[in-house]
Amino acid sequence: MNVVVFGASGATGRELVKQALAAGHRVTAFVRDAAQLPQRPGLRVLAGSTADAKAVGRALAGQDAVLSALGGRPWRRRENVCSSALRSILPAMQRHGVQRIVAISTFGAGNSRAQLSLPARLLVFGLLLGSEVQDKEAMEAQLAASGTDWTVVRVGRLTDEPARGNWRAADDGSIRGKGCIGRADVAAFMLGQLDSGEWSKRRPVLMY
Repeated sequence: MNVVVFGASGATGRELVKQALAAGHRVTAFVRDAAQLPQRPGLRVLAGSTADAKAVGRALAGQDAVLSALGGRPWRRRENVCSSALRSILPAMQRHGVQRIVAISTFGAGNSRAQLSLPARLLVFGLLLGSEVQDKEAMEAQLAASGTDWTVVRVGRLTDEPARGNWRAADDGSIRGKGCIGRADVAAFMLGQLDSGEWSKRRPVLMY
């Protein structure tokens, strides 16, 4: 399968690229700086900004699916990284006939906020990470209205631990509290959705 990874130079994005290549996919990594990723067989690295519709269009040409590991950073707070990127990605998907997109969001976005403890809702997701969560929620709303075959993965606190190969995934409110999930297992779950309809147009929480 031909897949494009946005946010490919971040920790989760790099894991997605590594596992996608290992699974035999042909990967296009879209990054701000091509020097951030080493070249390797099966990998095409494209440098550009997600605000550049032409660059995003070049990345989408000939693809079968999109994986988004985009996320905000404190110094990029005002950029609304995820929702801004979709303003280029979704039209390019439509132009090039790409239907499938799997995107990382966060546990605590949207209706999953109620599954957090009160201190986490008020302090962490209300005060410290409020703008980042709002960006994720805006991204989720864009996907839901897009007509694409989307899956939003609401992840717990991300860690760099080795893959466990098992996790909890649910969108029924049964996962509560602020748990964690390894980036390696997030990548495995996301790649597993490329040819699965189990979580199509759904927003599962992913956590150990």
